Amino acid sequence: MRCRLAFFLPFVATLLLSLWCTDRADAIPAFSRLHKTECTTCHTIYPELNEYGEAFLKNSFVYMGKPADRKKGEGASPAVGDKGSDSTKDLKNEGLWLAAIPEILPVSLTASMDIAYDNHPPNGDKLDLSSRSLVLQAGGAFRDKAGFFLNYNLYSQGRYDPLSGNVPGNNTPDIRELFLIWRHALNTPVNLKFGRLEPKLSLWKRSNKITVSSLATTAYKVGRSPFSADATEDALEVNAVLGSRLFMAGGVVDRNGQNTKEGYGHLSYKFGGADYLGNEPEVDLDKDSIWDYLSIVAGAYGYSGRNASLVGSLADKRNSYYRAGVDIDLVYKKLRMRLSGAKGRDSNPDFLAQPVDIDSIVLASEAEYMFDTNLIGVFRYEYQDDGTAITRRYIPAVAYAPLQNTKFTLEYKYEGVASYRAAGSINRIALLGAVFSF
Repeated sequence: MRCRLAFFLPFVATLLLSLWCTDRADAIPAFSRLHKTECTTCHTIYPELNEYGEAFLKNSFVYMGKPADRKKGEGASPAVGDKGSDSTKDLKNEGLWLAAIPEILPVSLTASMDIAYDNHPPNGDKLDLSSRSLVLQAGGAFRDKAGFFLNYNLYSQGRYDPLSGNVPGNNTPDIRELFLIWRHALNTPVNLKFGRLEPKLSLWKRSNKITVSSLATTAYKVGRSPFSADATEDALEVNAVLGSRLFMAGGVVDRNGQNTKEGYGHLSYKFGGADYLGNEPEVDLDKDSIWDYLSIVAGAYGYSGRNASLVGSLADKRNSYYRAGVDIDLVYKKLRMRLSGAKGRDSNPDFLAQPVDIDSIVLASEAEYMFDTNLIGVFRYEYQDDGTAITRRYIPAVAYAPLQNTKFTLEYKYEGVASYRAAGSINRIALLGAVFSF
């Protein structure tokens, strides 16, 4: 009873550090070069998105600024940009416009280097200086008809752990995301997205954060099951912005080695601030309102699927599972709060001959304050009950961006683990991370 009540107490503080992750970029300089705009147009400190970055993402990488608001030659060209673009008269190459080929190759690279200290490392090496990665990204839109994105791991080096690895699982070149979006299919509000992608569940993608770490509510795993809500999958997704402030998404996942498909759904609504089409709210200059400074996004999601252990290439013992979650993202002036909760059930996450059900619950909160445009402080709290242990994490962090495409992050994690089957432990992990994109 004590354990069940305890998770409510610190819920005003903050989130997760599943500490070492390289998934740092849907934010790519290719977008900045393409649209001739600053990184801060879409980001606080990259790769965390602000409300205009969210609108850009939800509109399939089509820049939602109005051509009349930009000087000639600025912003998205009709080759990759807006519905309101004038014809070909302002373009140097009519052939490129007709083919929807971007004039600028939309490719970027992101490099990261980490120094980590762990008081209880699995390999006995408390100080790790060997964590680094180089990731290739490409993304953009073919006029206003289709969007695309690629995230490809070129190189990584460092210790891998399936729950808190700082490098991709196979530590070799691999595609994390590769998808195409048919925007406003058949002249409807619906977007059709397919390929290797992160299913739309939480309000925040795995890369949408200030810190190096991911949110516990989507990153946690149960037993030996490799499933986490923020993992990329081969999927077909349908999504749409309805009425400018309601976003809906649903999809089907095709997991290798099984005929049964998995399904998921997401629903979110935004109160205050700019809407999902990039339109600013009306402001009464004669009278202040809290909604001049406050925006709130509330979302809910669900996922149902199954996986199995493999004998050779055949599925053996199966695990059916579901995840359900709710998120709230609140922004007031320089303060941002994220509240998140997820509940799940796995029928056989350890792939045993005699299945054992495990219920899980994870609650997290994060307080983030912008001291300056390039300096943000963060504090997270996380409560995680994955059926084998109850873990509480306290994580202060600070992120500094001397340049818009360069970021340094200092994080500290205090983690208390109360195991159901063994003695508890206290883990202390510190991380200094540097990441830059070009």
